[in-house]
Amino acid sequence: MELPHLVNIDDYRTIYHRDERWRPAIGEICHRHGIAAGSCVRGPDGTHIVYYAGPSHVIKLFVPLFREDFDAERIVLRRVEGRLGVDTPTLEFEGEVAGWPYIVMSRLAGQPLGEVWETVEPGNRVEIVERIGELIARTRRLPTDEFGGLSVDWPAFVARQTATAAERHAGGGVGQQLVDRIPAYLAAARPLLSDSFRPVLLFSDITDEHVLVSKTGGAWVVSGYVDFGDAMLGHRDYELVAPALDIALGDSDLLVAMLRASGYRDSEFTEAFRHRMMAYTLIHRYLRLSDVFDAVPEAQGAQSPEELAGFFWPV
Repeated sequence: MELPHLVNIDDYRTIYHRDERWRPAIGEICHRHGIAAGSCVRGPDGTHIVYYAGPSHVIKLFVPLFREDFDAERIVLRRVEGRLGVDTPTLEFEGEVAGWPYIVMSRLAGQPLGEVWETVEPGNRVEIVERIGELIARTRRLPTDEFGGLSVDWPAFVARQTATAAERHAGGGVGQQLVDRIPAYLAAARPLLSDSFRPVLLFSDITDEHVLVSKTGGAWVVSGYVDFGDAMLGHRDYELVAPALDIALGDSDLLVAMLRASGYRDSEFTEAFRHRMMAYTLIHRYLRLSDVFDAVPEAQGAQSPEELAGFFWPV
């Protein structure tokens, strides 16, 4: 049995949705571990290939182009179970098939938050973002020496992301005037991004796809969290970007509730904090302004990062 040899991400994109390319590998993994292959259905889109194997198992096949995601996922899964206040998958098996690494993990109950968010009452939304804030706070308290394989040269990471920020955010309806102002804004904000800090564990991608919720007593509650392939050690503030712009979406009440539950004091909500968070927004690995504008359309008229900070970080 063979899996594709990929030279670049474009090769991967051309075959990503072709189920027939992955079924033999998924069948082999099922055979190895005593799982019924006939129960497998394709999971949600993402960076890697995910199949649900009945109600109990998830198979995640990692594209070798991003093997570091496999390493991060297995490191975190082994160490966070029972420590975050919400359910996380149990790592059941790991291995390689035709040079592609994979893991088999338990399948959690619950639905992705994004599937129900539009139906959630305002008060219940506040409760949900508070639980997300508590998840962030618990994660920060974990001893980082358990996650040594996730260490990052933070100044180099910031420099690399800063150098490519304007190019990354260009297009998709983002105004050129705004794009042209990004380099100067990040240069001015660089002193706010301290290189001297205590690193914490970052999941880096806390979004409404990865937060699972279940309905209890008529209200939705955060019941689980999945996907640790983007985990790394870094500055605590970086973690806030994904949930703030994917879940709070510029809503001041939701954002402040999440920040307070994460451990921030109101006295920290200064102009410097807003600009630091805007800088982390612009250098985030996975965020594109065009995607945020789709969810926060009132921000589309902003002509500068300074204006965007008011829309995205209204604290």
